[in-house]
Amino acid sequence: MKSAAHLVCLALLTTLGACASAPPTRYVTLADDRAPQAGTATTPAIAVVRANVPELIDRPQLVLRQDPNHVVLSDQYRWAEPLRQAIPRLIAQDLGQILNSRRVAAVLPDDAGFPLDYKLTLEVQQLDALVGQGVDVDVLWRLEAPNGKSLTGRSTFRQPLAGTPEDPLTLVAAQRQALRRVAGEIGKAVRGRGSAEGR
Repeated sequence: MKSAAHLVCLALLTTLGACASAPPTRYVTLADDRAPQAGTATTPAIAVVRANVPELIDRPQLVLRQDPNHVVLSDQYRWAEPLRQAIPRLIAQDLGQILNSRRVAAVLPDDAGFPLDYKLTLEVQQLDALVGQGVDVDVLWRLEAPNGKSLTGRSTFRQPLAGTPEDPLTLVAAQRQALRRVAGEIGKAVRGRGSAEGR
């Protein structure tokens, strides 16, 4: 009996020791230290209505791709909010700055509170963090005007790393930069459509 009790105590101590030595969980966000700037214009008015995100990456843990067929779910680094909620808000923030419009928001059309020029939907095919390499991005986007006319596009590229390649936070920063690039491509399309309609 004493031996059994000793074994149980030893197992408990080992478990407690493992818990004590585990690194603390860090909650990360795609937001960065760039302060959002309110636009001065009221157009274009855009509602970023949703971002569909693959289940592979839309999970609490940061997903790190080691190679094409191998991913690791990091328990040390977790998202502070779901990507499907963060991405529309950040795209709206970036678009507002790019287009100098204060009427760009991540809202449902009926909740916008102002007449819309476009509804924007995003289909995120990839936002994969490749350890030591960068972020593979593939986003389909659709701008729909009230008259039913739409403008579709696809942003696909690899965002390079700027920092320590092995640091997961470097990959998070690259994902943020990638979203800014996607917003830039959408903003360019909006400006092009406006110029064409103005002629």
